[in-house]
Amino acid sequence: MTFKLELGDANLLGELMGALAHHGCLTDRIAPNACHLVTPRGWSAGEARTEIGLFVRAWQARHPRVEAVLSG
Repeated sequence: MTFKLELGDANLLGELMGALAHHGCLTDRIAPNACHLVTPRGWSAGEARTEIGLFVRAWQARHPRVEAVLSG
């Protein structure tokens, strides 16, 4: 499953992309504050949306002032 992720702080996108890659996602920066990400194979669309959504929210808990928008 492929998603687009946009952050309110372009300086932190690399950190989040690295964390997602560490957990098996493929990431590709498409703009200073946005990336595409592909989830690991074997996840259904529902599982992918849930897992990535939870991961991004947990990351935001450590960066409370950074807005993140996940679409796809």
